[in-house]
Amino acid sequence: MATEESTSDGLGRSTALRLQHLKGRLFEVALVAATLVGIVSLLALFAQISIDAFQPGSASPTWFLVYLGTLVAPTAAFTLYARRRPAVRETNAKAFAAVFGGLLLSFVTYAVVDSLSPYDVFTYVFFTSLPPAIVVAYDRTTDDRTFTGPAIPASIVVGLAVAALLYDVVRGPIGIAAEWIMYFGLVTVPAALLIGTLTASRRGRRSGVVAGGSVIVGGLAVAVASIVTGTNAAFPVVLFSAFVVPTGYVLWRSVRTDPEGRVGVAGPFVLLGGTLLGAAVVGQFGIQNPDTFLTPTLLLESWDGLRANNAGVYPQIVGSIIIVGFMAVLAFPVGIGAAIYLEEYAPDSGLRGRLATLLEINISNLAGVPSVVYGLLGLALFRRTLGFGTGIVFSAAGTLGLLILPIVIVSTQEALRAVPDALRQGSYGMGASRWQTLREVVLPEAIPGTLTGTILALARAIGETAPLVIIAVATTKYSPPSGLFSSATALPLQIFAASANAKPEFRHGVVPAAAVVLLILMLLMNATAIVIRNKYGREH
Repeated sequence: MATEESTSDGLGRSTALRLQHLKGRLFEVALVAATLVGIVSLLALFAQISIDAFQPGSASPTWFLVYLGTLVAPTAAFTLYARRRPAVRETNAKAFAAVFGGLLLSFVTYAVVDSLSPYDVFTYVFFTSLPPAIVVAYDRTTDDRTFTGPAIPASIVVGLAVAALLYDVVRGPIGIAAEWIMYFGLVTVPAALLIGTLTASRRGRRSGVVAGGSVIVGGLAVAVASIVTGTNAAFPVVLFSAFVVPTGYVLWRSVRTDPEGRVGVAGPFVLLGGTLLGAAVVGQFGIQNPDTFLTPTLLLESWDGLRANNAGVYPQIVGSIIIVGFMAVLAFPVGIGAAIYLEEYAPDSGLRGRLATLLEINISNLAGVPSVVYGLLGLALFRRTLGFGTGIVFSAAGTLGLLILPIVIVSTQEALRAVPDALRQGSYGMGASRWQTLREVVLPEAIPGTLTGTILALARAIGETAPLVIIAVATTKYSPPSGLFSSATALPLQIFAASANAKPEFRHGVVPAAAVVLLILMLLMNATAIVIRNKYGREH
């Protein structure tokens, strides 16, 4: 009898286990199916946008064969080769980041500084960077570094105030200098200091001085060569300092220190070389190109609402970069500082503790507030209360900063909570103060999580339209913003306005092409944050 009951219980447990296993498998299949549906839907959407933007059906079959042989096949072969060799794959990733990151940095730096006036940018950068440099220099001469961290942001504020006070006095004399000298001071000198510091840390101070001096001499040589040939020296100086120098340093280091993976350096040049070779073959034999709207005209010219082939979004691209960049300057220090206070300094009990808990609850709720509400908040704050003009960069950046502030705070709090308390206790046990523990232990460990929140915040902000419409940012402008208090526009607004154009070539050509540009901007900004996050993740 007991044996029958045991057998029955065993069969019951076996059946229950099978049912649980079946439920688990069904749940897994449902998750995979939902993921595939989402991925296929996004791919279909992106494919539709890309087809409208690039118009591949208008190209001849020979065009596809040319690029298949010059670009697709070599790049695919090299990628397959690199994937099978970890050392080559890692070097290839570094090379791609250096080459395309340097190109992006060069174009963005030149476009933004040219829009805002290189003389104004140089004046503010010089006075803003001088006080922190003095603080850092003093920090290296003393063992008491308790106040170094708080002194750096305070010194930056002091530098901004001094720059504003002395602007009228300084702006006149430096206006006599050639424009390329301003770019030399803004880009070449920092590049020389960076390369010199990195070289000195690895090969000694003398080698660092030689490396930094070589960058200075190279920048001057590029400027002189440009002047002799009769071209504007500003962009060549920026391209040399922000692209050639850092890219050359990264590639040289990769070849010198990683013999097994040095072949990976060729990756980006296979891609670029295949593209240029294909373009040369197509041009030489007169092969029919796609009738695409994603052309240099779209990227480098101003808007033309009458002819789609002449429509450009250069002012909108620069406006988006400046607005999002200044938004980051406003929101990230405040958001990260608020998260640090709530997690590391706010008490857990008493009146202040209850206030901190109330703040955390409201911040979490604000992360889900519709963006149009933030537009109304920006209108009330910047236009009616502070009296700023409509549609200016400061108001747009401030409104978007308020929009992403809860996201930054919440993500930074989660990153700080993920740092083990054992690390804090170990630091305190070694005699470190709270600030030293925060600076040397907690923040480095929390940087990857914080940058994840940064990625989410940037991705949301760059595509926002409703808050900018509410604060009366212009949908169309024919020149980039000239300062923080000048009017500006953003790429999403131009896409929104062009979608209502009566001509089909705008709705089904220019709009998708501009959307592709917006997606590329977002992906490049996110990729930069991801590279920095992964770097800190590997180091810690």
